[in-house]
Amino acid sequence: MNAPATGHTTRRIVLRRVPLRGRIGVYDWEQTEPQPMVLDLEFDLPHTAACTSDELADTVDYAEVIDQLRALALSRPHRLVEAMAHSMCELLRQRFGLERLNLGLFKLAPFPGAEVGIVVERHGPLPASAPTLAAPGAARPETLWSCA
Repeated sequence: MNAPATGHTTRRIVLRRVPLRGRIGVYDWEQTEPQPMVLDLEFDLPHTAACTSDELADTVDYAEVIDQLRALALSRPHRLVEAMAHSMCELLRQRFGLERLNLGLFKLAPFPGAEVGIVVERHGPLPASAPTLAAPGAARPETLWSCA
C-alpha cells in the first residue's frame, strides 16, 4: 500500500480593521496632526510550536506587533502611504522575522467619503537583485514585493 499523501498546512494570524494614527501626508498640517488610518494585516507563523504548546512565548505576539506599528506610524513621518507601508513591512521583517505577509494600510477620509491606501503582499525575503520599483509592464520577480 502507498502511504497517504501529506499536504502543506499554513497557519496565518489575521488582524482586521486595526485603528491607528500616523504622521502621514504631503501637506504640512498632515505632518503635525496625526491622521486616522486603518491597518489590515495577515502573516504566516514562522513556526508551529504554539499550536501544540499553547504558550504565547512560542508565537508572534500580535499585541506587540500592533504596538510597534502604531509607534512607527506616530514617530516616523511619511508623505505617502506607499512609503509608510514599506517601513511597516521592514519593521515586521526585522523585529518579528515575518517574511510572508499581506499588509493593507488605508488613510481615512483624505477626501470626503473616501479611503486611500495600498496593499503590500510579501512572499519571502527581498532578493538583492530585485528592482526597487517595477517599471510598468515589467515582469514581477519570483519573490513578490509590491512596494520594495
